[in-house]
Amino acid sequence: MNKILSETNNHLIVFSDLDGSLLDHDSYDWQAARPALEIIRDRDIPLVLVSSKTIAELDAYRAQLELRHPVVAENGAAMHIPDDYFPRSATFSSGAMRRAQLQLAYTEVKMANAFNCEAFYELGVAGIMRATGLTEQQAIHANERSASEPILWLDSDDRAAQFEQQMNVRGLRCIRGGRFLHLMGDTGKAAVVRELMDAYARKWPGKALTSVSLGDGPNDLGMLAMTDIAVIIPGKHEHRMNLQTENRILRPASPGPVGWNEAMLAVLTEQKYDGGE
Repeated sequence: MNKILSETNNHLIVFSDLDGSLLDHDSYDWQAARPALEIIRDRDIPLVLVSSKTIAELDAYRAQLELRHPVVAENGAAMHIPDDYFPRSATFSSGAMRRAQLQLAYTEVKMANAFNCEAFYELGVAGIMRATGLTEQQAIHANERSASEPILWLDSDDRAAQFEQQMNVRGLRCIRGGRFLHLMGDTGKAAVVRELMDAYARKWPGKALTSVSLGDGPNDLGMLAMTDIAVIIPGKHEHRMNLQTENRILRPASPGPVGWNEAMLAVLTEQKYDGGE
């Protein structure tokens, strides 16, 4: 029997970023990852999408990819879990802050310092389309945010550090993604992934669980450090991806879904992983 299809008691849980990782940075296409995705679906391995995208955007990708697992949106500020997926005892904390509060803080800091930047609410749907290459409907979904504000940073790196510092004083976080600076409350991908891993452990008591995460940007570093295997996808940006962890790190040679597929096939073929059911 093929090694990937062998039975095992070792259960894999996958957490994946989208833009620049499972999705191509420019075209947003995921087809190059189809071989690994088909194995993951066939084995019913949980694939949790963890992204800066909104719930509305992730719902569309969850349908395209034929997934039935939780999704983590807005860099950990929002989450959707299908009904009856976890035991009723599962609880999740949140340090999310309402988007209106984030916009107020952003406006005050921007005006006081004359920073050169534009938030999503300033760009509007047309501006989001220009900055991202999304269709109109996709841009509308991208702007349906509850607890984060993407910012197109047009100023210097030094000024970005100053902006982040002033936001930190207000109890807010700035996280760098592939394209944008994301303003949010005291939450993030790492905290949500940790809570989901605890929930999976309660869902399948006594099972041996192995976690893997895949990401390409600085906003993924916390998530990557949380899992047993971290896959750092080459990004189309200048941000260094220095990960401090004793766990295993894989660095595929190719960016986007090609590298995603390469890394996941390596993980799936070297170990006999099942899904959790």
